[in-house]
Amino acid sequence: MQTWPGRGSRFTLRLPLTLAIIDGFLTTVAEAAYVVPLNAVVECLELRADDTRGHMLNLRGEVLPFIRLRALFGIDAEPAARENVVVVRAGAIKAGIVVDQLQGQFQTVIKPLGRLFRNVRGIGGSTILGSGTVALILDVPALTQLAVQREMAAFADSRHTPDSPPATTQPTHAWQ
Repeated sequence: MQTWPGRGSRFTLRLPLTLAIIDGFLTTVAEAAYVVPLNAVVECLELRADDTRGHMLNLRGEVLPFIRLRALFGIDAEPAARENVVVVRAGAIKAGIVVDQLQGQFQTVIKPLGRLFRNVRGIGGSTILGSGTVALILDVPALTQLAVQREMAAFADSRHTPDSPPATTQPTHAWQ
């Protein structure tokens, strides 16, 4: 700060270069808030049990792997009566992220994670909501990759029976 009597003052604000603003889609699981970067969101829909098999969803004839944030992050709360799927895309890979509630679109400031949390898979940063609540920003590429890997492992396990050796060929998919 510089001051010149009778003339005025100059204030200089320095903002960190790591500060970034993104358009996000706010969701919740129990009391935890999560932000999905809006540029990765394809669509949102209600999850119906008759549309799922294992961790796969029948999305208008397309097989879509999904991941439940409740299970991934070990949220120990009663599941919501109605779950929702945020369909996301990372490159050529599409997957679903299952949440309790869809809160809507908003702009948010990304805060990088501290050193302690840098290696947490599926989280790309954090933000503070207007209510003062901390929301985690999801790492969509990591989550889509995890959903696909889990489903491929389940597929390989289903092909292996106790009387036969494990399958030596992997299914071919566009994401390999």
